[in-house]
Amino acid sequence: MVISLAGCTEGDYTDNRPAEQARFVSIVREWRDTVNAAEKNAGLRGQLLENGVDSVKAHIRDSLQLQFKAWEARVLYVAPDPADRDYIVTSFGMNLDTGPMTEKNRYESVVFTSRTATEQPVHATLKTLAVGDIARINGQFKTIQKTINIDSYNDLSRSKNVLDNPEFRVEIGTVEKLKSSG
Repeated sequence: MVISLAGCTEGDYTDNRPAEQARFVSIVREWRDTVNAAEKNAGLRGQLLENGVDSVKAHIRDSLQLQFKAWEARVLYVAPDPADRDYIVTSFGMNLDTGPMTEKNRYESVVFTSRTATEQPVHATLKTLAVGDIARINGQFKTIQKTINIDSYNDLSRSKNVLDNPEFRVEIGTVEKLKSSG
């Protein structure tokens, strides 16, 4: 059984995300919607946001065991790290809602961002990607002192709910381009 809850459907490309990825995106989306529904009650909203972030982190740690395998995403950003040219920074997006990834949806998606050194084998492949490409990625969530950080990809400028556009720091192990943006 293939579960496809949200879509990278575009032209001749069909969303074939694994069930594990669809479940993760579904959990983030459900908590996002729950938090946003409590918009007018600041106390409740704050508690729901804290519970949602904790639940997402627990899922990453316990169910995914800090790993993602064969997840499909769209390249949102790829460029040399301005602070250190020996690294490349790449961001991948997965829609929280249905429909093709567009400029608008990039701010309504789960984002994985990696910073990869030139000596890492995957670096050469990452350099061949372009914004808009669809790729299959494998890797792991990065932790700092055993803590998973969730940032907002849009710096909370569009929303005060980090789950509207959560960004996770990851280490990409392998990447395969499935479809070019052009």
